[in-house]
Amino acid sequence: MKLRLWLVTAAAGLVLADASIVTLALPELLNALDTTVEGVAAVIAVYTLVLAVALLPAERLMRRVGPRALGTVGFVVFGLASAVCASADSLTPLLIARGVQAIGGAAGLVAAFALIDGGAAAGRRHWLGAAVLSSAVGPALGGALTEAFDWRAIFIVQVPLAAVAALAALSGRARVAVGPHGTVVHETVVDDAHVTAPIRVLPAIALALLSAALTAVLFLLVLLLVAGWAISPLAAAATVTVLPLAAIAGSRLGGPPRLRAAAGSVLVGGGVLALAWLPDANVAWTFVPQALAGIGMGMALPAFAGELLPERTPHDAAWLLTIRHAGIAIVLIAVAPLIAHQLDTTTERAQERGVALVLDAKLPPQDKLELAPKLLSGVDAEQPRAGLDKALDENRDQFEGDDAAVYDQLAERADETIVTAVGEAFRPAFIIAGALALLAAVALLFTRVPSTQGKRGGSPALLLAVLALVAPPVYALLHASIAPEPVTIADPCKDRDLPNSGGITGFLQDRVLEAVDAGACRLKVSREELVLALADEASARRFKERHGVDPRSVTSLLGGLLNP
Repeated sequence: MKLRLWLVTAAAGLVLADASIVTLALPELLNALDTTVEGVAAVIAVYTLVLAVALLPAERLMRRVGPRALGTVGFVVFGLASAVCASADSLTPLLIARGVQAIGGAAGLVAAFALIDGGAAAGRRHWLGAAVLSSAVGPALGGALTEAFDWRAIFIVQVPLAAVAALAALSGRARVAVGPHGTVVHETVVDDAHVTAPIRVLPAIALALLSAALTAVLFLLVLLLVAGWAISPLAAAATVTVLPLAAIAGSRLGGPPRLRAAAGSVLVGGGVLALAWLPDANVAWTFVPQALAGIGMGMALPAFAGELLPERTPHDAAWLLTIRHAGIAIVLIAVAPLIAHQLDTTTERAQERGVALVLDAKLPPQDKLELAPKLLSGVDAEQPRAGLDKALDENRDQFEGDDAAVYDQLAERADETIVTAVGEAFRPAFIIAGALALLAAVALLFTRVPSTQGKRGGSPALLLAVLALVAPPVYALLHASIAPEPVTIADPCKDRDLPNSGGITGFLQDRVLEAVDAGACRLKVSREELVLALADEASARRFKERHGVDPRSVTSLLGGLLNP
């Protein structure tokens, strides 16, 4: 192709790769814009939802004005909106700009398909290549820009790329033909019957489910790595690049399209489900599940586009992109509140487990009273491990000798507790995403295909699908055998082992802990929840809402301690 068409193709790839590029900036956006998990999910969901709504109207508009005009205007709008995104100081203007960005992106996509003749053999290779390669480059680009600069750089770099694409579209040419009613139709393939042919329902549902699963796993995995495990954006980008690179390998596997799509969906489902039971915070555990999901992605998406579902014209391409992005938007809208709730719940549980570790540690009692609130104040739902690590480092210097060794053991166990809690928070969402991919495979089992699509082959695909189904139980067993045991929150009404650190201070400490147990037993709460409420304002408010008792009230506290 000519250089200008390569530029248009690259710009289309940029629009398609937006989710994977922006995902690497989401953890930083959590802090920079003081928002929530739902807020950062909306940064992607708004874009994909508006894109899904705008694609078909953009294709109809292109028939009137032509791909050159629409592509030029579309990429200009995309670039200007990207500049606004980069300058946003709060979530609301960013989301508005993201919606405008998606409108421009929709126009640019349908125009790009027409300009590169995406329905023909040569153009189709470039169209599919743009989609696959953009997903491969997206995570690395997003991580590198975020690491070197900040989240704004991701949007700034899109401005000149969109400008160059607009110039390339303006100078491009598309095949122009006259339709059956004498109207000028700006399409590569002119066939009104084909353009208005209905989309096959089951393959369309399967494509939406698979797209949702793939985006959910990228969104979840990046949040897990950067926000949950406190890994740098660049390291997270390198880690998640396994997924699209495996997709390139998977796209080379042959076989009937329904088999490739179904087996690919099973691979995605098996890989995502395995991510639900990562044994610890070593990124190497993510490689095999990512490889399975990536190979499945490379097998399934080309089997849908142009084989199980038509992709000969811009109208076809707009329909397929609408289906994919609708699935992405719906799953993000559904999964984000679940993740936010789970993070809040498990963060609270992790804080209570952290209290249990501090109270049971053989440290001087006066140090414990100071240490517990300092450590736990750093554990929040947005970046729990990073907050804990910072608090642990800041308080390490106050311990010496044997106490320093005890503190280091406490720090290691506290870190394991946070990692376990983060895994518990993300597990339901990974299970949902994996189930969506498996449902896509089930839908394809009931799909009838034309006899021309029944060619033989596909044994490697079937073998890989079987291996993918084995991965989740294997990872579950590894998790059960390798993952650290969760800290037990004991019943305060029953006897328990005390620190027994020795000396008069140790004796007094044991008596105080017994008194706290007695008070917690009377209030029907755990010892850890009561102590946490005494050390943290937010926990105190939550305690009062749940139990109707102000834990910091002298009367309530003494009544619990002195009258067990």
